[in-house]
Amino acid sequence: MMHIIKNINGKIRLKVPSFKEACASYGIDYVEADYNIKLHDPYFGGLVDTDGSIVFNYSGNRIECNLEFQYNEYTSKLNFDNTILNSKPYIIIRNKTSGTLNKSKKFPSIAFKFQNVSNMLSVYDYFIHNRLYSDMKFYRVTKIKSFIEIRKYKNSPQGSAEHKIYADFLID
Repeated sequence: MMHIIKNINGKIRLKVPSFKEACASYGIDYVEADYNIKLHDPYFGGLVDTDGSIVFNYSGNRIECNLEFQYNEYTSKLNFDNTILNSKPYIIIRNKTSGTLNKSKKFPSIAFKFQNVSNMLSVYDYFIHNRLYSDMKFYRVTKIKSFIEIRKYKNSPQGSAEHKIYADFLID
C-alpha cells in the first residue's frame, strides 16, 4: 500500500480527502497535484471514460464531450483550457438533485463541456491519441469526422439523398 501511495502522490486530484487520510496513516507527506491538465494529457480521457460522455446534440447539430462532477474545492480547481488543442470547455456550475422522490439531495455540480462545432475535430484528435476504454464512447468519437462532412444535411428536404444520409447517421 505504501508503494502505491508514494507512486500516485502528487497525481490525485478528485479523491483528495481520502488520499490525504491514507498518506497520514503511513506517515507520508501529501503532495498536491497540478490541476492544470496539459495538452494531450491522458488524465482527461480517463475522466471521460469513468464520469464523462460523448453525446450527439441534435438541436445543436454537433457531437460534444461532457464531464460533470460534484462541485467542491478540488473539482473547482480543474483546468482543461489547454488539454485539447485550440479548445476550451464551456463551464457550468449549477444545482443538481439526486436520490429518490421522497429523499432527494441537492448539491452543486460543475460541468465541463467541449461543445463548439469548431472544436469537434480537436476532440476527435485528442481521443484518437488517448483511446477510450469504453467502446461505445470511442465509437461515438470515431463518428465525428464523417459527421462534420454531413452535418450540413440536417435541414435537407425530406426524401432527398442528403436527408437520407443524415437520417442514416442518426440511426447509427
